[in-house]
Amino acid sequence: MKHAKRLNALKSALFAGSSLAFCLSNSAMAESANDLFDLSIEELVNLEITTVSRKAERLADATSAVFVITRDDIARHGIRSIPDALRLAPGLHVAQIDANKWAIGSRGLNGRYANKLLVLMDGRLLYTPSFSGVFWDVQSTLIEEIERIEIIRGPGAVAWGTNAVNGVVNIITRSSSEANGGAVVGGLDPQGGSFFAARYEGRMTDEATYRTFVKYQSAEGNQLLDGSDAADDWDLLRASFRADWLIDNKEFKLTVEGYSGEMGTTQQTFSPVPPTYLARSEDDSEVTGAFVMGHWTVSHNENAHTNGQAYVDYTDRSSFLFGEQRTTYSLDVQHHRTMGRHEIVAGGWLRFNNYDLAGSGVVQFLDTIEDDTVISVFIQDEITLVEDELDLILGLKLEDNELSPNDIEVMPTVRMLWKPIDDHALWASVTRAVRTPSIADLTAIANDIVPPVPPGDPLNPTPLPARVASIGNPDFQSESNLAYELGARGQISGNISYDLAWFTMDYEDIRSFSQGDAFCQPSGVSFSADPFCVLTSDSVLATLIFSNVNEATISGVEATLDWMVRKDLRLRTTLSYADEDLKEQPDTLTVGGTYPEWQFSLRSEWSPTDNVDVAALVRYVDELNFHNLQEYWQANAHLRWRIEDSWVLSMGVRNLMDDVTAEYKSEMGDVVPVAIERTAFINLRYSF
Repeated sequence: MKHAKRLNALKSALFAGSSLAFCLSNSAMAESANDLFDLSIEELVNLEITTVSRKAERLADATSAVFVITRDDIARHGIRSIPDALRLAPGLHVAQIDANKWAIGSRGLNGRYANKLLVLMDGRLLYTPSFSGVFWDVQSTLIEEIERIEIIRGPGAVAWGTNAVNGVVNIITRSSSEANGGAVVGGLDPQGGSFFAARYEGRMTDEATYRTFVKYQSAEGNQLLDGSDAADDWDLLRASFRADWLIDNKEFKLTVEGYSGEMGTTQQTFSPVPPTYLARSEDDSEVTGAFVMGHWTVSHNENAHTNGQAYVDYTDRSSFLFGEQRTTYSLDVQHHRTMGRHEIVAGGWLRFNNYDLAGSGVVQFLDTIEDDTVISVFIQDEITLVEDELDLILGLKLEDNELSPNDIEVMPTVRMLWKPIDDHALWASVTRAVRTPSIADLTAIANDIVPPVPPGDPLNPTPLPARVASIGNPDFQSESNLAYELGARGQISGNISYDLAWFTMDYEDIRSFSQGDAFCQPSGVSFSADPFCVLTSDSVLATLIFSNVNEATISGVEATLDWMVRKDLRLRTTLSYADEDLKEQPDTLTVGGTYPEWQFSLRSEWSPTDNVDVAALVRYVDELNFHNLQEYWQANAHLRWRIEDSWVLSMGVRNLMDDVTAEYKSEMGDVVPVAIERTAFINLRYSF
């Protein structure tokens, strides 16, 4: 019954989208169609990407499930944050926890602390080794400066190394080479609050250009599920300078950027007072960071070039959970060469992290890890077996990470691309990817990772509230994923393109919890050794120890259809399915049910005139069993009006279907569940 209900809902949405297209196709045509969309269907299929194999190639020739969010997509939908932009992609689960926290994952096993999706900006790693994930609240570059976002669903380990296990997101910003002057934009943010930014782009010499911007963004608080204030308001100030040089056959880029702000939260901690045994308090996390990054490319001849990148990245966070000061030093060099039928990319990187971690009442660290070093090398050979028809790609990544107990992590890939007919391609791949342990896996104790179980509950045989803590394991091993993928993409006609992908990913040594002892609190006496300790205690603390004893298989399909109905109207629809099959040993637990089985989206982009764009996005997200969250529909709408050459007005609405939506809950019991509210926004942009 449940699946039939979902199927009927999806059919209704598809019918509504088709009806909309039919109605609009009978309205007046736009006067000038060529400029309404930055990229036609054919141009989008032939778009040049770099993330899959770390070399420039056509999207149509990629041997991975790839999706590109373009600069035009971002502008048409009124996007003001990177997580909001990622909602446009198929096969990603993007869920908002509160105004400044997100859970973003690919192909299963999602969470606020999701650790298998590698995220980069211009090749700079955004993840933190403290938990192998991303602090999404500070990834807030000026959205107008993003050229495109390349998204790989599935492993990208050979190109990008450990932790690129089930997906890679590469955010690529624009060059300053256009040197097209300045702009000021301000207004109400889509999450409430305010937004202001000023940028200027100019020329220093004939060979050198620069861009600088300053941006301030804030968001108002949402409400908790009981209707009270969530206190999750936030603000962030960011400033950036970038310079680009082109001298003979050499390209150089230098970026200097920094940010500072506060992120609000209503957190919950254990309290011995019934009936909830939880106490709430408000907290403002202070976040500061900066980086300096240089990039260079040297062309030796038409068949060979070398590029490199070096950066220093500093992060300072002080939060309710833990404090982190980290400095990362990274050097990355690669060489690309074409030799007959072989196109070879080889390179490596050296990365050094220095840490100063501080615990709290919720998280403590058993051991002090002050630094770690990562050394990585890779080689990939694309072999043309039949010209313009059949290619074989062989790749290998070797990586030494001091946080991993293994001496060398080995990550091979074999990929095949076959073009049986024009404008259609089939691809297949087998790839091994690895996630190395995080500091939390090895040494962190996290108390109250779920709300306490009250006495009298079948799961709690004691007369006291039972709390749960996770304990790091210094012998924790790397998780591995062997992924099998098949895909097809192409153009059905000049105005319709499709992209299909099937995958199954076998995880070994996946992070699990093994049952440990229970201790009376606050005495710390073992409950199994002395059950009478409950008489002088206020709670019992059950421990779960990180282990690698379980396995999992995640299988699914993803489909995308892009239809240019008319020269002024485009419809895009996506459908994805992911099934988690967890294989658990007795007395162990692997957290599943954090990723929706089904997801669906339909977006329309319409330009009724040369200077007006209308965009809408409808999304369906399946239920989440682990969080006890129901399935939901969500809709956004946006209108952009180019009043004249210098002025652009945009306005929109988020969460049209519901006043509030509970999208996700933090997997730790630290954040009180929040309902994301409906918001309306308006922005005005002036260019000069």
